[in-house]
Formats: sequence, C-alpha cells, structure tokens
Amino acid sequence: MRTNRIISLILIIFLCITSYGCQKKNSAGESKDKALNVYVDVKDKNSLNIIKFLTEEYKKENPKSKIKVNDVLGTDGNIEQDISKGTEADVVITNRNTMMELARKGLISDMGQYYEKNKIGDKFYNVVSSYGRIREKYYGIGLLPYTMEIFYNTDALSKLGVIQPTSIKDMEAVIKKFTASNIKIPIVIGEDLDINTALSSVAASNIIKVSDLDNIYDNKEEYKNKKEMQGIFDGLNLAAKYLSINKNLFELGNESTFTSLTNGSIPLVISTSYYYSQLKEGKIGVVEDYSVLNNQKGTVPVIINSIISIPSNGKNSEEAGKLVKFILDEKTQEKLVKKGFITGSKKSNEKLSGIGASIEKHLLSSSDNNIVYIYSLPKKFKGPISSKVDNILSGKYTGSEWQDIVNEVYK
Repeated sequence: MRTNRIISLILIIFLCITSYGCQKKNSAGESKDKALNVYVDVKDKNSLNIIKFLTEEYKKENPKSKIKVNDVLGTDGNIEQDISKGTEADVVITNRNTMMELARKGLISDMGQYYEKNKIGDKFYNVVSSYGRIREKYYGIGLLPYTMEIFYNTDALSKLGVIQPTSIKDMEAVIKKFTASNIKIPIVIGEDLDINTALSSVAASNIIKVSDLDNIYDNKEEYKNKKEMQGIFDGLNLAAKYLSINKNLFELGNESTFTSLTNGSIPLVISTSYYYSQLKEGKIGVVEDYSVLNNQKGTVPVIINSIISIPSNGKNSEEAGKLVKFILDEKTQEKLVKKGFITGSKKSNEKLSGIGASIEKHLLSSSDNNIVYIYSLPKKFKGPISSKVDNILSGKYTGSEWQDIVNEVYK
C-alpha cells in the first residue's frame, strides 16, 4: 500500500515536471515565433517608399525576427477598430492627424521612455520631436522630415532677367515676371496636401503657433475665438492683390518636373526635400531666407507624414522597441543619406553641401512652428480650407474665411 503511494507520488511529480517543461518549451517557442505586426496607415507614396526601405533593412539585420507589415493602402481598413482588437498592431505608422485622434482615445502610449533611451532630443532636429508631441507628452516619432522648398534653375532665371531669389522677399520680382510672361509654377508635394493647402501652409508658417492649435483640438468655440487664423487667408489675399497671384499661376507637377527644372525648361518649382537627390547635381538654387520683416524670422514648413507610435494594447513591446531603436540608429540614418535623403538626424546630415546644406539649415532652426498647421487640425478641415484658398486665388476674398470654415466643419 505504501509502495503504491510512493509510485503514485513519483508519477505525479514526473508528470508535473514534464508538463511544466512542455509548457515552458511551447511558451518559448511561441515567443520566438511571434511576429512583430507593423500597421502602416499612410497614403503618401514617398513615405511608403521610406517605410518599405526601413522594414526591409530591419529584416536583413535581424533575420531571426519575424516582421509582418499590414498595409491598409487601397483597403477599407479602420485603424481605430483594428488597433482596438489588440491583435493587429505592435507598431503603428501613421500621420499626425491620426496620431492625435488615437492619443485622444487612449489607443497609443506615451513614448517618453523611447525619447530618453534613444536621446532623440539631442540627436535629432527639434521638429522631429515636435511632430510626435501633443502638449507635454510624446505619442510618436517622426520618421523622415521633408522641408517645403522653393527650388530654381539659376541659368533659367538669368535668361528671364530676374535675380536669383535667395530670400522670400526676392520672390516678389520673380512672381511678377512669371505672371507677366504667363509662366506657371509647378508644385510637387505629398498626396495628403494639394496646391491650396500647401500654399496656405506657407502663409501660416509666419502666423500660427501650432502648439496653440494642439491645446484647442476639435473645439468649435475655441476655434471661433482663434482670430489669428484669419491671418492665413488675409495674407493670401494680399499676395493675390499685390503680386497678381492667382490659381492660374500654379499647376500640379510630377516627378518628371525635376528633369525639366534641371535642364532649364522650367525655371522654378515648389516642392519638398524628398527630391533632393534629383536636384543636387544641377544648377539649382534654393530660397534660404524666409524673413518677411527685419525683426521677424520666417519659417519653412516641414512635412512629416509618417510617424511611428506604439499601441497601448500591443502584445510585442520588446520587438517594437528593437524596431524603433533600429530606425533611430546612426547606421540606419546614414543608409538613408546614402540613398539620397536628408534625414532628421543631425550627425547624418553633417557632410551635406550645396542646396543640401541650405535645407539642413532649415531643419536645424526648425521647431513646432514649422509643423504644417493642418496636421494639428482634425482631418475634416482640409476640404473647406482648400476651397477657401481656391476662392481667394479666384478673386473671391470675403474677410471671414476662417469663421466660415469653422461653421462649415461643425454645422
């Protein structure tokens, strides 16, 4: 009887040990095989190219890590619903508008620890941090900043008899010449901006403090009291009136536009630093000084439409942290520079010259005031703002554009 009890006890202990061992093995196996889910909610083609490059490089450097990129482009995916499931995303890459909505609903985490561990404030330009900050917390990290620049062909402008516009003030003579000669200015920007919102962003860069917009996000009454917002449209109206700027002066360009700019058949283009590699070898200049008054320093709009965030309910935070660290690493940033991009990393951009050095100066002086202001407004504002700018460029200025926009958005 006693012998039977001893045998039974031994069997129970043996079964417990083997059962625990199997559980531990399965658990380790699950952890090892668990994929890092990267949820990409970006529509801009240029930004998608950057994301693809970074994730592919991560796979090369970490062959044992499984990474699954879920691209919602061309689908009816709802990012809020998908993230709420807790199974679709360990990392989210989206734009600032969506980041603000996700943060409001508690769907993404404060990334302050990532900023500290990776010394982002020291190694990257201020605007990179600004794009990820909402009030006093950081909910994302900008992947690659694009400055909005005015590029021109020096020879082409000389043939037209106008001086090279090294400052924004010089653009007055250029625009008057273009208007008189019926020369159009192509605009090449990302898919999430059109010509009208891009022009309004240039006007807003010297008027609007973007952090103020963050503080009153999606608040109808506060927006109505934000009288300085009308200054964007007043400025565009003055430009239309005194510089003869109208909607016929601008046209939507494409990638072939840069070939025409470098060969001189197009004298000037408004675009972003994303296309720097196509312009750095030609006789191309860039407007450097955006000061509009002697004591007022102007700012260049900076676009970051890919921001990496961490879902609050993500299941693979360790791998997510590895991906973030990899992207921010100097070696990765240098790879981007070698591919012809100007990055958000100060050290990686140190050797830039020519127009690259001018662009780097714009990034070096950038802050939250360089954020494109519509990225700090709910998405529903984009259409009405674009429509009002179109009206102004068509000679239909009213002086109440901002109030009309707020009323239309919150009707």
